[in-house]
Amino acid sequence: VSFTYFAVLNVVTAVFCQSAIESAQNDHSTKCQAILADKEMHIEKIKDLFQEIDEEHTGIITYETFQQKMHTPEVRTYFETIDLDVWDAWSFFKLLDLDEGGSVEIEEFLMGCLRLRGSARSMDVAKLMYDQAWLIKNQGQFWAFVEERLRMLLKEVSSSNAKCSDVADVAYRQLL
Repeated sequence: VSFTYFAVLNVVTAVFCQSAIESAQNDHSTKCQAILADKEMHIEKIKDLFQEIDEEHTGIITYETFQQKMHTPEVRTYFETIDLDVWDAWSFFKLLDLDEGGSVEIEEFLMGCLRLRGSARSMDVAKLMYDQAWLIKNQGQFWAFVEERLRMLLKEVSSSNAKCSDVADVAYRQLL
């Protein structure tokens, strides 16, 4: 009797575990689908926002156009719906204008808005820390190089001044 009871318990446990595993896999695929749907929704909102800013339908936005439109409630609302807090138009425009051409095309606008929306992630913070450390290290090496070159230049100037002084003394004596 106890052996049968133990066997039935094992079967029930196995069914429960299998059900939990399948449920977890379904949750993962459901979450992936929700993320993709959310991203597609944001892409459509960003495209609509670009069209709102680009009144002339040229496919590009200049800083002047961007700045003018930033003050309208419609554009501010669009930015809020895609989780972008744009408080400095100039800085935001520069972050979007990756090719530094002075204007932003639809692709730059789309990728920039997707990249900048939401709060900073640990990956973003880690990249900033790495870049900062790299800059500090390389700047230190650069300044060491500049200091060494300046020392060498100072020695050459001092040596040249001494030679010029000697030549001037010889010329002065010859004149006397």
